[in-house]
Amino acid sequence: MMLSTMSPGIGTLVQTFIGALQGTISVLITLLAGYIMARRGYLDHKTVQNISKLCTTLFLPCLIVEEMGPQLTASKLRDVWVIPLWGLFSTVLAHGIGWVGKRFMKLPYWTIAACGRPNSNALPLLLLQSLEHTGVLDTLSQSGESTSETLDRAKSLILLNAIVQQTFTFQFTPSIMARDDSNPKDQDPESQNRLRPGPGRLIPIVQDQERVGLLDDTDHDSDDSERTTAEGYRHALDDIADQPNIRWPERLRPLEKPLKKVWTGMSPPLIGAILALIIGITPALHRLILSEDGALYTSITQAVVNLGELFVVLQTFTVGAELAIVPSTRPGMLATSWVLFVRFLVMPAIALLFVLASAGRGLYVDDRLVWFLLILIPAGPSAMLLVSVAELVDISQGAIAGYLTVAYMVSPLMAVVCSLGLEVVSIAAQRVSGL
Repeated sequence: MMLSTMSPGIGTLVQTFIGALQGTISVLITLLAGYIMARRGYLDHKTVQNISKLCTTLFLPCLIVEEMGPQLTASKLRDVWVIPLWGLFSTVLAHGIGWVGKRFMKLPYWTIAACGRPNSNALPLLLLQSLEHTGVLDTLSQSGESTSETLDRAKSLILLNAIVQQTFTFQFTPSIMARDDSNPKDQDPESQNRLRPGPGRLIPIVQDQERVGLLDDTDHDSDDSERTTAEGYRHALDDIADQPNIRWPERLRPLEKPLKKVWTGMSPPLIGAILALIIGITPALHRLILSEDGALYTSITQAVVNLGELFVVLQTFTVGAELAIVPSTRPGMLATSWVLFVRFLVMPAIALLFVLASAGRGLYVDDRLVWFLLILIPAGPSAMLLVSVAELVDISQGAIAGYLTVAYMVSPLMAVVCSLGLEVVSIAAQRVSGL
């Protein structure tokens, strides 16, 4: 009744906001389910880590092949190039904004990564699925395209951006966060239980007619002898190599270092994207695997689809469980406020202005869905991957976990971003006839 008395523009905006709010609340409830189950003891830290690793190693690559394969044809790639490029540029820009805040407000280094790395896969994918059921996604469909087809196309574009984000994260984020050396190993309870050399000096053993046993020979170059002895014992506690030293053939030796460097930069999602690209742009493989009449579609392709569909909800559930398990500490009011300001206000505002200024002017494809995703990509809470990176570089995870808990609790603010994004898309669409 109230909506009917409003002007058409305001009524549409309110309806869009309500639909987007329902979608973000469904995401929050999925997170909350994982949080409660972990709090009740159904999941421990090791189990959550294994599930998260399983999602990234198996389910996400399958989802990438399933969703991106049909979209990665040569003609379609020419239309969607702006998605990965904008994803990379917005990430670099957000890291730069985070660095400015760290520099002038004396914040910890993890705030740079938290400002720059949004949740680029599970959260936007689940949000889009929720928007499908609320009817919001219908406004982004092309002529003659069903809502399910629009959702499939949106998933492929989100995953294309996720690959760029993931590659950037593992290349640069660890070196940034490692500067927060607030958890030295001597203060880590787990590391205190490990065997390590004692603090005493390594004293040479001297046995002659006058002195026998562990005596410190301080008369004859004791400093030199200690240095020599310490050099000999330096690697005494190193891990014993359990694999043979395989030598490359002489002709391939120049390629050894470059290939090893490339391989260390590979990740399961990136491998899945490469497979999807090969299948998508090769007509014979495209027909064999992705076409419903293909020989492998009902067997291998359906198995890949079944595994890929497990990723979105399971990963979101795991994020909630990880928030409950990782011991959190207060991240500080200033650090939390700054990162939330960047993630939920600054980056969405930049994205909205970018689309408002550039969409529909012939600079890139005229597609409502692409325009909306350009707004959605840089916005929202930081990625839970930051906790894994903190664990990888051996720094305290408490402050990061504390911030992420707050960030995901306020994630329904994405409803505002979605409703404003749809309004900007409709304004830009007026510049293009027939859109």
